Amino acid sequence: MPPTMHGSNLVKAGDYKLSKLVMRSLVVPKTIDIVNLYTKMEIFEDMFSPYMSGTVSMNESFNLPEVFPITGQEIIELEFKTDVQDAKPVKKLFRVYKLSKHAADPNGKGQSYTLHLVSESGLINHSQYCGYFVSGTVSDMVAQVVKKHFPERLWKDRFEVEPTKDNYSFVLPKTFSPFKAIAWLSDKALNSVATDYSPFFFFETFDGYVFKSASKIIKDGSVAVQDYYYIKDKMSAPDGSPSSLPVDGPLSSVFHRVQALEELNRFNMVENIMGGMVSSRLVVHDLLKKEKREQVFREDDVFKDITRLGDKPHYKPSDEENRFFYDFPSAYFYLPVTTFTAYTEANGITDNMKHEDYFLKRKYALNSLMTQKIAIDIYGDSTKRVGQVINLYTPKQSADHAIQPEKADKNLSGQYLITSIRHSFSTAYSCKLELSRNAMRV
Repeated sequence: MPPTMHGSNLVKAGDYKLSKLVMRSLVVPKTIDIVNLYTKMEIFEDMFSPYMSGTVSMNESFNLPEVFPITGQEIIELEFKTDVQDAKPVKKLFRVYKLSKHAADPNGKGQSYTLHLVSESGLINHSQYCGYFVSGTVSDMVAQVVKKHFPERLWKDRFEVEPTKDNYSFVLPKTFSPFKAIAWLSDKALNSVATDYSPFFFFETFDGYVFKSASKIIKDGSVAVQDYYYIKDKMSAPDGSPSSLPVDGPLSSVFHRVQALEELNRFNMVENIMGGMVSSRLVVHDLLKKEKREQVFREDDVFKDITRLGDKPHYKPSDEENRFFYDFPSAYFYLPVTTFTAYTEANGITDNMKHEDYFLKRKYALNSLMTQKIAIDIYGDSTKRVGQVINLYTPKQSADHAIQPEKADKNLSGQYLITSIRHSFSTAYSCKLELSRNAMRV
């Protein structure tokens, strides 16, 4: 069946070319083109997930669940792109792992259902377990886990790894799946800039796998920042004049117009205090030395050094309240530790945990990444990836906005990190971006 293009012959926002959408059975020698059988498809990327996922809503009269049959051992081959000449096709293999919402049409001649998809590594992960020794840097250990458990075609030339500066020695338990082991190792990874401690993330995009610190993700994602505009009046430019939006990159200006915006979180001072984003205290009990040690952390200790999106800290110290939130740290954590571990001349490691050095900083860094969260709807853009940084413009929401010298609303405008993407395909292609930043704007 020839490739299908949804939309008219005139290129417009929302048009896309679906070059391939086929389902192939791994049990029987059958392949079927389902490009004309689906009603809606959604593909998900998430910085907090080690694999991609998706759904395909079907409406057909061939009874594929029985005659194909669909049993959860099928491969979906997908290839698409935004319908712009310079856009490169995106290709991805998914595995069908579930069928739900199965319902017969009222006329009894057809049926609808939803196929649930997961990337190949997401399925393979659940059949693999560790149970072996690893040592060296976390980045090397993560690469070792990936290469040991997954086929070469999934990671060769498709794995971006930021080198870490740490040195450890671990036995990964047999109860750990590969992705669980990577998540556990990520907690102990240290980036190369000592004054800019930043948590590491392992995730999958259409381009492959990524293992990088939040600061490196922000720096790399800021190399080519694109502008997006949330403007009610279709003829208004950012300065308020009746003009078209600026063209940025291969897509026309309309692709940079935000169709809908929802703020998911701006600040929660109670959670900030309880979670240790303002100040915190760690008490460790050394099981070997039989002694108690204490560490104190305050946001001011690291804020000026961290790579951040936004200008202001979560909590601005005030003389009246310092004694509540700074003089006596508001969040308390207790951990048992064993300072020493197995030592060899080749691997001079004395501390496998480093709780006292990095636990409180990591707690702060992870929580602060979601300081402000916004979800925006845009026209479908197949070049968008988790980890990119965008610049969002929203006008001031006030009666006197027209006479204000600065038109942008500081609370909502500014740079954000894309932390998740939902690609939605039906009669048109759209993207829902979840945006986050790790510092306040006002």
